[in-house]
Amino acid sequence: MNGPKILLVAGEASGDQHAARLVQALRERLPQAEFFGIGGEALARQGMRLACRAEDLAVIGLTEVFHKIPAVRRALRNLWRYFRDERPDLAILVDFPDFNFLVLRLARRFGTPVMYYISPQVWAWRRGRIRTIARLVKRMVVIFPFEEEFYRQHGVDVTYVGHPLLETLPALPPRRELRERFDLTAADLAVALLPGSRSGEISHLLPDMLAAAAHLQAQAPQCRFLLPLAATAPAALVAELVSQSQVPVALHRGQTYEILAAADIAVVASGTATLETALSGTPMVIVYRLSPLTYYVGRLLIRVSHIGMANLLAEEGLFPELIQHEVTPERIAAEVLNIIREPARLARISAGLKRIWHRLGGPGASERAAAAALEILGLPQQPEK
Repeated sequence: MNGPKILLVAGEASGDQHAARLVQALRERLPQAEFFGIGGEALARQGMRLACRAEDLAVIGLTEVFHKIPAVRRALRNLWRYFRDERPDLAILVDFPDFNFLVLRLARRFGTPVMYYISPQVWAWRRGRIRTIARLVKRMVVIFPFEEEFYRQHGVDVTYVGHPLLETLPALPPRRELRERFDLTAADLAVALLPGSRSGEISHLLPDMLAAAAHLQAQAPQCRFLLPLAATAPAALVAELVSQSQVPVALHRGQTYEILAAADIAVVASGTATLETALSGTPMVIVYRLSPLTYYVGRLLIRVSHIGMANLLAEEGLFPELIQHEVTPERIAAEVLNIIREPARLARISAGLKRIWHRLGGPGASERAAAAALEILGLPQQPEK
């Protein structure tokens, strides 16, 4: 007996990882299901047929998208063929709104129901998109508790499942052992650098992070710098920028949680990594920079008090946010030193980190998201025998 056909589109490293765990949960229930669409290495390991790689489409703003237009057009043509030839029973779209809102229209054209897993931040900016979601999405499956109320108020069918990051937390050895693993002594001040996973944001942020590292090393010679590379990050670009900076930075493929748990503080690009850092219990400085046009438009449309998700969940400016022109080596270095030299501030951060944990729900987000997909498909919830 053939299983359902599911088209899935996930962009960026975090979306790829979350989607892969969802596919795994669905395969346990539907071993005959077929998955095809757009994703990265994690989805490829789950056996999903890829129309193209997610990293070929990753952009971070309005002006950056123009450089990706040929790749976007190719990807949409490939998805159009999947819709036409495969006739999927369900489309699951994971975050990645600038591309996935185009896929929504393809799905409508072919009459394919859509489950949108991990909401675009329409509650923060571009709220006009809520009308498109209400018209084209069968079910929103959200990961933050405040999103559920937001969508209900706008008449959208919504299910809150909790945050899938809680499923990724590895069982780590004691911090002392982790520091030994990365050749850190008790006297070292370990600074983790997380510049993002896309070439655009890395190009925008990493040079200033590295220049800040030089400032920090001059003021605090005990500083040591570690950079965990996301699976989809362009390793050659990162290595080139690090080499040009002449700052000693230890590059590690993956091991993000291990490095964050071993670090004393982190400098983090705004995004999912701020939550990974918070869940690791590590203080951070959040940085965010876009092209001038994208930033200007964003300022007109944004409706939240903080950029970093960790600060939004803490409901206060727990971690400093350096945005656009504030992202300078001097400011980054100053904010890092301000945090590590203020015991009272570190205590307040520790209390705020506990609040963030409580607001992310319990483990099992992928299982609950799989159950929502089965409801849309009209299939039993129990795994097939």
